Amino acid sequence: MNLFQILVFISICFLYRLFFVNKWLEWFLLGTSLAVIFILQPISTIRTLDYWFPAISIALGVISWMLVAKKDIRIKKKNISTIIAIILFLIFIGLSRFFSVINIQKIISPPNIISIIIFLILLGVILSLVYSAKNQNMILWGIVSLILIIFILIKNEFLAYKVSFYLRKMNDQSTNLAASKEIVWIGYSYISFRIIHTLIESKKRKGIDVTLKTYLIYLFYFPAFLAGPIEKIDNFIHEISSNTKLKSEDLLSGGKRIAIGLFQKFIVADTLAIISINENLSQEVTPSFWMLVMVLAYSLRIYFDFNGYTHIALGISEFLGIKLPENFNKPLRSPTLTIFWNNWHMTLTQWFRTYYFNPLTRFFKSKYKSMNQQILMGFMQISTMILIGLWHGISYNFLVWGAWNGFGLFIQNKFSGFLLKKLRKGKPLWQISKISQLCSTIFTFTFITLGWVWFALPDLNSSLRVFRVLIGRK
Repeated sequence: MNLFQILVFISICFLYRLFFVNKWLEWFLLGTSLAVIFILQPISTIRTLDYWFPAISIALGVISWMLVAKKDIRIKKKNISTIIAIILFLIFIGLSRFFSVINIQKIISPPNIISIIIFLILLGVILSLVYSAKNQNMILWGIVSLILIIFILIKNEFLAYKVSFYLRKMNDQSTNLAASKEIVWIGYSYISFRIIHTLIESKKRKGIDVTLKTYLIYLFYFPAFLAGPIEKIDNFIHEISSNTKLKSEDLLSGGKRIAIGLFQKFIVADTLAIISINENLSQEVTPSFWMLVMVLAYSLRIYFDFNGYTHIALGISEFLGIKLPENFNKPLRSPTLTIFWNNWHMTLTQWFRTYYFNPLTRFFKSKYKSMNQQILMGFMQISTMILIGLWHGISYNFLVWGAWNGFGLFIQNKFSGFLLKKLRKGKPLWQISKISQLCSTIFTFTFITLGWVWFALPDLNSSLRVFRVLIGRK
């Protein structure tokens, strides 16, 4: 999302809130969010793909809602108006090529209207089958599996290349130009996590009280669409339903957050990007000092970039009277790795803790009571961080980045436990004095910063070269 787009979104939300207060709030949020997922999807060199990715996202959302919502909610008439609005919206984009006044093809390349109608009919058939299916549980896990399969296909370079190849073949386009970089599905990572969250929660509670309109707003809520945070659906429903009239403190607080976010992202982070480590610089720089400067610059850049976007998202949302959860809590000041990962991208780590770490840990403890607890915690910490790494991209570098942080957490916890037994005060090492806290914070920051080398570069050889230069080996 570039600066111009962000300023446009800020202006639209501010003007809506100023003149309409909270009238037709859900319709405004739904229309804006659906428009944004098409606008932000870059025009693809594979014909009409930039239309189909957002359209499939919407289809997945509607199908998931059919599984998530309680039966008495599903049959409410108000959902019909939402379905009609979605149909008209998708058809309108397809017909827009015939409107000379609207030059929409600069931002979207829609397919022919026949393809869109066939897609909508197919969606209707699937919804009918899901609604009448006796084994809803099997369909639920089938959707989860489908979401994960799509995730793997678009996040792995080799598989993404294969997808590009076959899509080009289907479109009668040159397969010689196929490339993994063509498969860009904006926002899919966050959409998939929200869908999986709601599917699992609905299974636990036998359904959620959420209309189709609110559910789709939750999935595609445009302030948090690209970079989170990953809100829990119950909290989001509460924020929507309890939305009140415009308050001056909402504007002041939101405006302050937006200003901080714009400064962090477009001044600090973009300036640091000039000297941050990347694929080209990692091969050209040979002095250890300058390599260290670039690695440090990247570590600071990724924080200010991500935190900046988060501030903007939370600020825009405050303009709309909706509070999103915090995603960062001064992680660079963390004295330990555990505290760092509790304060960095908090909603993501909470998601993995809720749906992977905690249930699997309970399972092992109940089924294998004789298992060594330290080995169990080590396995869970390492595997959790590896999954978080693979969530960013399925490659060796992201796998190593996850393992780096997972092993770091395991060693830190084991080391801390050993010291607690030796120290008389029974306090962690970093709490003994201000000096020990400072040293621990510097060590944590250094470890995290070196770990970003695996994250920043595309392959293991490039990363290993950076480490060789850092220790003085060319």
